[in-house]
This record gives sequence, C-alpha cells and structure tokens, in this order.
Amino acid sequence: MRPMIPAAAAALLSLAPWLTPLCAQDLLVTAATVVIARDTVLSPGEFLVRGGKIAFVGNEIPADARSRAKVVDFPGATIVPGFVLAHTWLGQDADLVERAAPFTPDLQTAEAFDPFGEELLKLPAHAVTAAALAPSSRNVASGIAALVKPGKEQGSLAADSLYVMLSLAAPSRDPERPPTSLMGAVDLLRSQFNLARGTAQSSRELTILRQVLAGSRRCAIHADTWAELDAALDLATEFAFEPVLVGAAEAGRLLPRLQAQKAKVILGTLSPDARLQQLRLPGELERAGIPVAFASSRPATLRLTAALAVRNGMSRPAALAALTRTPAQLIDQGDRVGSLRAGCDADFAVFGGDPLDLTAALRAVYVDGQRLFGTTATTSSKP
Repeated sequence: MRPMIPAAAAALLSLAPWLTPLCAQDLLVTAATVVIARDTVLSPGEFLVRGGKIAFVGNEIPADARSRAKVVDFPGATIVPGFVLAHTWLGQDADLVERAAPFTPDLQTAEAFDPFGEELLKLPAHAVTAAALAPSSRNVASGIAALVKPGKEQGSLAADSLYVMLSLAAPSRDPERPPTSLMGAVDLLRSQFNLARGTAQSSRELTILRQVLAGSRRCAIHADTWAELDAALDLATEFAFEPVLVGAAEAGRLLPRLQAQKAKVILGTLSPDARLQQLRLPGELERAGIPVAFASSRPATLRLTAALAVRNGMSRPAALAALTRTPAQLIDQGDRVGSLRAGCDADFAVFGGDPLDLTAALRAVYVDGQRLFGTTATTSSKP
C-alpha cells in the first residue's frame, strides 16, 4: 500500500499552482517607449512583472528587485497595454442565445465559454489580450457578459459577471416569435423594467434589472440606427441609467443626447471604403467628450480601424485608448486590464514602432507575464 501523504505536504501540493508563479523569477521589461496608460508614457520605459502582474513601473522599481530580475529588453520598440475587446462573440454566437425566449437577462456566457476555442487562442496574434464574451444580440435581453483571456494551450475565465446585454437592433426582432418590431422590443423592456422597479416580485431576471436600476451593473444596448439609438436613450432616461451603446452606427445624429445622458459607445470596425460619415464618427464622439471603444468579430481589423479613425479626425492618444484603457473601463475592469499600472495584469503588446502605424510589426504579446506570440526579446539574468 502507498504511504499516506502528511496533511502539511498535501496542503502544499494543493497550493502548487498558485505558488509556482509567485516563486518564478521577476521580469524587468524594458523598451524605447512604454505606454503605461493614455496619460503616462515613459521614454525609455521599464516595468517589473511579478507573478503575472505589473509590480512596479519606472523609477518605482526597487533596486534589490531590479538586481534580481531577468531582463527582457525590446530595443527600439514600443510597448502598449494589450488590446481589450469590450464586446465579441469569438465565433460562439450560436451558443450564446436562448432561441425559445426573447427575454433572458440572467443567462451567463461564462457557462458557454470554450477555453479551447480557435478564435480565442488566435487573439494574441492581433495584440488582443482580454475580451468581453458577450451574449448574442438575437434576444431583446440576452444575458451577462464574461471576461475571458487567451493562454498558451487554453484560455481562462477572468471574470464571470460583467454587463447585462440588451438589444434593439434588427437581430432581436424575429418574425417567428415576438417581438417582431422595434416598438414591441421597447415595450417588452419597458414592462420588465417597470416590474422590477415597482413590485417586490422576485426572480433571477428581475434581480438583474434591479441591479441596473441601482447602478451596480452596467447595461449595454445594441442599437445601430437613429430610431434604435433614440429608443435606447429614451429607456435610459426613463429608468435613470447610463447606457453603453454597442454598434451605434448613427450616433453622430444624437451627439447632444449622448453627452447629456453620459452614454458610452462601443463602435464596430472601420474599412477604407466606409462612408465618410462613419470614418469621422470616432473623432466626433471624442470631441463631444463621449468615451469610445473599438470592438470587432475580426480582431485583425482593430489596428486598421484605429488608424483610419486618426486619419479622419480622432487624436492618436484617444484612438490607442479606444483599444486599451477605454474598453477596460466600459466593462468595469480598468483596475485589471487595459493599462500597465502597478497591480494590473501583465498583458502587453510589443510593436516595432507606433502601434497605429500599420507598417510597425507586432513583435510579441504577453498575457499574465507569459509570451503567447512573437519572438523572444534580448534577455539576461542578473545575479
């Protein structure tokens, strides 16, 4: 018979997965330029990675930690926070919807998350290090988004409960079941919000809506056309919440209302042949003081989108923030992803130059301090 493992040894073995990263050697990452966040750029720059997190930045790095760390140097490169998708389906759209019912705000995408999904594992090749896996827009109220991250062999679920997803866009209107019209979709949401606000009736669905009403959960609404956006803003006014508008193709027609209601916008990607109105929209939203993030079902187009937005009036800092800091804040994960401040996950992308210059190659991508894409930098270990 095998001897029994003493209780203390068994306890240590159970902690091994957590102890390993903590005992790993620190990384001192250096580059010609490091964008910590929109308002903090270090040239030259450096930061210390410990246990998958940013431990110290720049002059804050202690001398003893610096002397013991493994140096990872990217000469001539620019390091930025990993890109964050505030809304994506990662090819799982069909799995993220309840077809039989139009109102399912309590469904959680975390339960359908595929850590081995091909699209998830391809994200680092496009500098994306975190993504909000969103419910489908085929339901008027479709569920709760989750934060997921790619890994070496499989992805991970970083946060299982983000914003609740509503939809007034065309996919939510199904000729096979109600609602079949925009008016019907609005009436359904209004009646449910009124039920949540005006009664003590208890259900999982109403609990989610009460969280929106109380301001403890964000509410994202997919709306594209002027009529859909106008209806979404009407609901936000009536029930006193600040909406995050997804899609928002015609948001330029509602700038004063967006300002007044403190709305946030998650735009889709741009292409060179898009209408001039669409190309100018990110800059118009920035100048109006409306937070803007870029999202896409095709992450390969994110850098092109940001570059086109800059060419058509958006500032470079705002365009880079629309890929990093702003989407992280819109999903209430700004203390974890989207910047390289101390305490954040060590998720970063290394470019051969300005990341919004499409000729600058993506050299490496790290998630939680592990390189998932690109080549090894110049490294050295200090005694």
